[in-house]
Amino acid sequence: MPSQLSSRALLLAGALACVSAVPAWAQAAAPADAAPDTSGTGSDEDIVVTGSRIARPDFEAPNPIVSFDSQRIHQSGNTNVTTFLQRVPALTTSLDNADSAGPNRPDNQLYGAAGLNLLSLRGLGSARTLVLVNGRRHVSGQIDSAAVDINSLPTDLIERVDVLTGGASAVYGADGVSGVVNFILKRDFDGVAGRTQFGISEQGDAGNRFASLMAGKNFGGGRGNVTAYYEYNADDPLQNDDRSVLRRRNRLYTVSNPAYAGPGSGTYQQVLAGDLRYPGGSPAGVIDIGGTLYNGDGSLYDPGTDAGGGFASGGSATSVAGYVGDLLPKTERHAVNLLTHYDFSDAFQLSLEGKFVQSTATTFGGFTGNYTGDFTLDNPYLPINLRDAALANAQRVISSNRNNTDFPRLGESDRRRTWRGVIAATGAVSDHARYDVSYTYGQTDVRITKLNDRWEDRYYAGLDVVTDPSTGRPTCRSNLNPAAVQVPTVSFTPGPNSGCLPINTFGVNVTDPAALAWATNNNVSSARVTQSVASAALTGDFGALFALPGGPVKFALGSEYRRETSRFDPNSFLTGEQWYQYDEGNKFDPTFVISPSRGAFDVWEVFGEIDVPLLRDRPFFETLSVGAAGRYSDYSTIGSTKAYQFNGVWAPVRDISFRGSYSQAVRAPNIGELFAPVGPATNFFSDPCYVENRNAGTSSRAANCATLINGLGADPAAFTAANNPDAAVLINGSRSGNPGLKEETARTWTAGTVLRPRFLPGLTISADWYDIRLDDAISIADANTIANLCVDQPTLDNVYCAAIRRRQGTGYINGYTVQPQNVARYATAGLDLNISYVLRTASAGTFDIRFVGSYLNKLEQIATPGAQVEDQVDQFNRPKYNFVFSPTWSLGEVTLSYNLRWFDATRRFAKLTTDNNPDYAPAALLRYKELWQHDVQVQVAPDEGVGFYVGVNNLANQRPSVDSIDQPISSLGRYFYAGAKVRFGA
Repeated sequence: MPSQLSSRALLLAGALACVSAVPAWAQAAAPADAAPDTSGTGSDEDIVVTGSRIARPDFEAPNPIVSFDSQRIHQSGNTNVTTFLQRVPALTTSLDNADSAGPNRPDNQLYGAAGLNLLSLRGLGSARTLVLVNGRRHVSGQIDSAAVDINSLPTDLIERVDVLTGGASAVYGADGVSGVVNFILKRDFDGVAGRTQFGISEQGDAGNRFASLMAGKNFGGGRGNVTAYYEYNADDPLQNDDRSVLRRRNRLYTVSNPAYAGPGSGTYQQVLAGDLRYPGGSPAGVIDIGGTLYNGDGSLYDPGTDAGGGFASGGSATSVAGYVGDLLPKTERHAVNLLTHYDFSDAFQLSLEGKFVQSTATTFGGFTGNYTGDFTLDNPYLPINLRDAALANAQRVISSNRNNTDFPRLGESDRRRTWRGVIAATGAVSDHARYDVSYTYGQTDVRITKLNDRWEDRYYAGLDVVTDPSTGRPTCRSNLNPAAVQVPTVSFTPGPNSGCLPINTFGVNVTDPAALAWATNNNVSSARVTQSVASAALTGDFGALFALPGGPVKFALGSEYRRETSRFDPNSFLTGEQWYQYDEGNKFDPTFVISPSRGAFDVWEVFGEIDVPLLRDRPFFETLSVGAAGRYSDYSTIGSTKAYQFNGVWAPVRDISFRGSYSQAVRAPNIGELFAPVGPATNFFSDPCYVENRNAGTSSRAANCATLINGLGADPAAFTAANNPDAAVLINGSRSGNPGLKEETARTWTAGTVLRPRFLPGLTISADWYDIRLDDAISIADANTIANLCVDQPTLDNVYCAAIRRRQGTGYINGYTVQPQNVARYATAGLDLNISYVLRTASAGTFDIRFVGSYLNKLEQIATPGAQVEDQVDQFNRPKYNFVFSPTWSLGEVTLSYNLRWFDATRRFAKLTTDNNPDYAPAALLRYKELWQHDVQVQVAPDEGVGFYVGVNNLANQRPSVDSIDQPISSLGRYFYAGAKVRFGA
C-alpha cells in the first residue's frame, strides 16, 4: 500500500507521544491474572478482568463473563479441556477430538488438521473466536489460520477460564468478533502437586491416560517465583466398527424414499434405510459380461433393492458405512511449561513464560480409492467362469468396478510441536500510572504424514498381471515388458528388477499384503506457523486532575505490532504425477496437484480505553460509570480498520447492578482465506435439482432448477439420482484462497443485570442479553452447500452457481470450486443466565451450586445479499435451550460432584427444508433427541498429601439418535475413570 510506511510511522509516533504525555498520577492496577470474586459478596479491590485493560472492582465489569476454575475442570473428569468447555452453552459448537477424527477433521480437505481442538463461540466458528493466555495472544495450531489448538494448553496449570461474549476487537484486536476465551495460568505456586488419571469406556475401549507434575517455589521474600510443569496425555482410538449399531449392516441412514407417492399420499420423502450400499461397485469388483453382472470372485452380483437417493439396500454393493473411519483419533501429548517472575522494585517487575508441546494425532478415514478399468483375459487371477463367459461373448477385455475396502485405509498422522515464549516488564511510572511492555513469540511446526497413499504408477503396474513363462507364476506384465505400464512411471523403473508385485483384485481379501505395501506409501509434508507480538501499554487514572463525583477517570492506552506467517511444503509425491487423483481416462489431472503455500501479514495498532465514574455512594447511585474503547489497525493485506466499544454500569444499590455495551468489532481474513493455493477436493453430491430434492429448499429452488437443467439440454422431469450414473461417485473439485477479501464487521450490543443480595451471602445471579450482527462475513461453504445455495437464491446470477460445473446434455454435477467470499451475513441473539451459590455450614460441609444456561433466540444466515434468511436456531449443535447444572458438596476430605448437561431436541433437517413441506419426513425423524448427560465423581483428598477420586461420565449411557454417530452425544457411551493426586507445601 502506498501510504503504509507513513501511516505506520504516524501510528507509532502517536502511541509514543501519548505514553510520554501521561502525567504521573494514577491508581496502580492489579496484575492481569487476578481472579474475579465468586463468593457472591463482590470485591472492592481493583483487578483487571477479561474484556478490559482497566482495573476496577469485579462487580463493576461492563462485559458479561462466565468463569470456570481448575476445580470444575478436574471434577468433570475431562482431561481434554475442549471437551469440558463444550458444556458451556456459548461453546457447544467447539471441535474436540471427536470432531477431528476420520472424515470429520476440521475442514477435511486441509492437511495437518488431525487431532485439532478449536473453540467456537456462539456457533460463529473458530476463526471468529479469540483465544488468549494470560490476556495475550497465542500462536495458531492450524495451518493458514489464527485458531489456537486448545490441546497445546496445559490442563492442570490452568487457574481459570474466562468466556467473554461480544466484540472485543477494541481491547484485544481482530478475530474476537464473537467473543474471547482467556486462559489464566497459575501464578505464585509454591510446593509440589501431581495428578494421574486413567479412563476407559464401558465397552473396554477408548482408553485415556493422563499425568501431570507441577513444582513451584517462591523466593526473594515473596518477590519472585519459579514454576515448572510437565503433562502427559494419551488417548486410544475408537473406530466406527467398535460400536455394533454403527457396523455396516446395522447402521441406519436417512435417505430419499423411492416409494414417495406425492403430497397427501401418506408417504414421506425421507425414510430410514438399513444396510445402505453404493450401487455399481463392490469390494470384489463388479464385472459386466454381456449384460450379466458378476462379482470379481465369479459369483453373480446382487444389486440389492433401491433405497432412494442413488443408494441400494443390501446386496453385493459396497457398504456406505465402509467409508466411515475413526470416531476418535489416537493421540499422545507431552507438554513442558516454565513460568517465572521477579519484582525488582515497584518500578520494575520482570516475568517470563516458556513452553514446549509435542502432540501427535493419528486417524484413519475411508479406504484407498476405487478402480474402474480394463483387464485382459490372460490375467491369471481372473476366475475361469468369467474368462469363459467373456470369450463366449466375444470380449477380449473385461471392466471391473471395485471398491478397495480390503486395502489399507487412508490415514493421517500429524505431529505438532509448539514453542511459545513471553517476556514482559511491568511497573509503576509513579504513584498513579503503570506500564506494561511485552514481547511474545510462538511457533507451531507440523509434520504431516499421509498414510497409505497410492503410488499410481505402481498400482496400475501391479494390476496388469500375466503368467511368467519361466516360473508359471503370476507376475507384473511390466516386469516382462517395460513399456506396458498404463500411466507415466515416476516412482520405479519397469523391468525385471523393478520390484513390482502382482495385485489380485478378483475377490475380497485376496491381495498379497507385500504387493499392497509396494504400491502404497507414507509421505511426509511439513508446515510452520509463526506469530510475533510486541505490545506496550500504560494504565492508570487522572487522579485529582480529572476527578468526578464517582472518582478519578481511568484510562489505558498503547500500541501493538503483530506479524503472522504460515507455510506448507507438501511432499514431492503430492506435487507430481504420483498421486492417485487421475481423471476418467486414467490420465493425470494437473488440477489435483497439491501446491506449496506461503502467506504472511503484519499489523500496526494503537488502542485506548477510558472509564468515567460519574457517581458513587449516592442514593440510587451506588455506582454509575460509562466507558469507551477504540483501536485503529493498519494491515499489510487489507489496509486500515477501526473497532470501538461503549459501555456503562449502574448499580442503584450494592445488591444489584445493570450493565450494557455496544461495540463494533472486525476480523481480518486469515492467511489461508487470502493466500491458499489451488488444491484438490472431492465430494459426494445430493443434487438439489433432483426431482426428489426440489421441495427441500427455498421457494426459488424449483424454478431455478428448471431453468438450469433446461438450459443444459436435459429434461428436469427425468433429472433424478436413479438416472445419474455418478450419483454415488466422489466428484472432483478444487479449493483455493481469495486475495480480494476484506474484513468482516460485527456490531454487538449486550444488556444485563447482576444480583448479589446481601441477605443471602454467597449467591450471584447474572442475566445478559446479547445481539451480534456480522456483515461481509467470509463464507467458505462445503460443496453440497454451494450447490444448494446456487439454486436457493432469488436468481441464478450468484457466486455459488459460478462455483458449480455441470455437464452439457445431462445437467449432472461434474466439478466445483470452493473459495471464500465476503457475501454472507450472520445474526445471533439470546440470553445467558449464570447462577452461583456457595453455602458454607459449620457441620454439614460446603455446598457449591453452579448453573449456566442459555436461550438462543436467533441464529440466522443470509448467504448473499437479498437471499432468503436461513434460520439455524434448533439445528444440531445449536439448541434453543441449553444448560449445565453442577452441584458439589464437600465435607472435610470428601467431595461429591454431579454434573448435568442438557439441551433440547434439535432439528435433523434445515428449517427451510421442512417448514413448508409436511411430507418431507415422519415426525419421529424430524429431530434428534434431547441431550441428558449425567456425570458423577467422588473424591477423597486432603488439602495436603495424597488423594483419590473415581467418576463416571454419561452415567445413564445415553446414545446417539438413530442414523447419527454424534447427535446429541458421541458414540463413546458410559465412561469410567479413576485418578490420584498429590499435593505438598502448596
